[in-house]
Amino acid sequence: MRVVALISGGKDSCYNMMQCVAAGHAIVALANLRPAKADEIDSYMYQTVGHQAIDLYAEAMGLPLYRRTIEGSSLDTGREYSQKEGDEVEDLYHLLKLVKEKEGVEAVSVGAILSDYQRVRVENVCSRLQLQPLAYLWWRDQAALLKEMISSGVHALLIKVAAFGLDPGKHLGKTLAEMELCLQQLSQKYGVHICGEGGEYETFTTDCPLFKKKIVIDEMETVIHSADAFAPVGYLRFTQMHTEDKDIGSTESALPLGSCPCQSAIDKMTEEAVYADKTQDIQEEFTSNGELKERGFQLKHIVLVHLYVKNMEDFAEVNSVYCTFFSHNPPARVCVQTCLSAGQLLQMDVLLHDWTLPPQDGCFHQRDTLHVQSLSHWAPANIGPYSQAVRVDEAVFCAGQIALVPCTMKLLNRGPASQAQMSYSHVEKVLSAMGQNLTLSHVLQAHCYVSHHSYIPSAKEVWSSKLQEKQGQVACFGAEEIQGTPLVVAVVPSLPRGAAVELHVIAVQDDPAERTFSHQALDVPGGTIQWDLLQSSTGQYATLSLSVSLTGPCTSPGLAETETILQALGSSMQQAVAQMKKTLSPLCARVFYRSSSRIARELSAGLEGCLESMLGQSRPALVLVPVLELPDCAALHISCWLSI
Repeated sequence: MRVVALISGGKDSCYNMMQCVAAGHAIVALANLRPAKADEIDSYMYQTVGHQAIDLYAEAMGLPLYRRTIEGSSLDTGREYSQKEGDEVEDLYHLLKLVKEKEGVEAVSVGAILSDYQRVRVENVCSRLQLQPLAYLWWRDQAALLKEMISSGVHALLIKVAAFGLDPGKHLGKTLAEMELCLQQLSQKYGVHICGEGGEYETFTTDCPLFKKKIVIDEMETVIHSADAFAPVGYLRFTQMHTEDKDIGSTESALPLGSCPCQSAIDKMTEEAVYADKTQDIQEEFTSNGELKERGFQLKHIVLVHLYVKNMEDFAEVNSVYCTFFSHNPPARVCVQTCLSAGQLLQMDVLLHDWTLPPQDGCFHQRDTLHVQSLSHWAPANIGPYSQAVRVDEAVFCAGQIALVPCTMKLLNRGPASQAQMSYSHVEKVLSAMGQNLTLSHVLQAHCYVSHHSYIPSAKEVWSSKLQEKQGQVACFGAEEIQGTPLVVAVVPSLPRGAAVELHVIAVQDDPAERTFSHQALDVPGGTIQWDLLQSSTGQYATLSLSVSLTGPCTSPGLAETETILQALGSSMQQAVAQMKKTLSPLCARVFYRSSSRIARELSAGLEGCLESMLGQSRPALVLVPVLELPDCAALHISCWLSI
């Protein structure tokens, strides 16, 4: 793609340009926002220190530079951004609009690493201009990233310091290589962000492999902005500088752009089998919200959507309708192809949070949405109207994740084990971004869809190994053993983009070691019923998993036996709910059943009446999901989410 690079002069915007080039994109123009008068302005968005040398930056790269004076200020400082006249973000919009008109750019290089504030606003502008943001540094490990920048030939100076342990008189003008050890020590001692993501320091790049010339600072002066005794703030003002030619041949050598983190992760996977890439550029969908309005709800109340289609080839068409309903902070979503009955093209269910209800004890009704649209090395971007995750109070509802390589958004061309590793890794990264120290250990409910029965062992083995890995990390700190969350696996005809595995989880920010777990098994005609109940340590959420396995001679029971099994299912649910330390309401029971099994169809059809007679108004809403197969001879598997 033709890319315009947003530059501040710092290391991050420079190195992200290098990553864009490594990914095959072409940097065709530079864009910068400068202060009207002062060296530095009070901005949440832009680095302005060192702006005097930006013209030389363009000269060094041999590219056209588009600049605009910042006229707005930080008016909308919320978690999300809506177009607001007079806000400094609108200066960025007008600047990029001009560049697009003049240069025909398709994408924007953004050096954001950790700031949701900046990312959300750049993505807002890019969405309005139909430009693709490229943020390859997003959520990279900062220590590894800084080392990679230095080894890749990024020469940058510290031009501002504003953190405990950093001294203007001692550290301004130092190079990244000279400061690396000091920054590591300050990070360990005081929690300083090694890459300066907390505003601890800012840099100016004087040379990198993309530069045709290098920038030389001839004269500069130190300005003390704040003489605080513990964390003085100071910056450099460049007063004289020039460019000069680099050594002959240095610009013609191969760019040391560093290895692609996505490819490095793939290389660590040991599976040798190659999985056919049946990629299709498809995304998501929706139908009507009339029923929501009848019940007094709005689309904004939805936190999670499950969308089941009869044919994945209809995905794009259905998605074109879905797009018209969701735009700003859409819900998380799971989409798979299932064995819907003849004439039924799709099935959808939604989980809502009623914000009009008063909060219960211990609740605070907070909603956060993670909706990253930038291409990066972190996790797949959300190009469509769905979010990676939605958090309501303690609960985090994640979208389904398949094995898309984040920097290319193409399906990983490997077998089911590798695809499982990558999709599970995506979920881990999303959880980490949604809450401090959130990991797979915090998952309370996990559903894994696979597109062939032979993939079931891989899906379960990778899940088990991931949980054991987390358990090992916890054991190192002497913590109690954590009860692993059971993985519900279902075989479906097809997944988005021809994927082999899709993982969907709901996690809870609690103490996994303090969760309560119950298990029970009982015999029924021709088989057994097993149920597992896992309740969060706070007692406010739980998941109940019930399975009916038919392994005996009576694998096709008659009406009487079917009624017996249904009664046993209802009794099991009653018994499990009664064992909880807090009374929770069963909200939604997802019933996966073998579509080819007569007994499975009869059980699923009779389940609602059975639960109504046994649980009354406290029964959960049932979602019947016909699938090809279930593990361990199961005829059906019920996965129920419970909450206060």
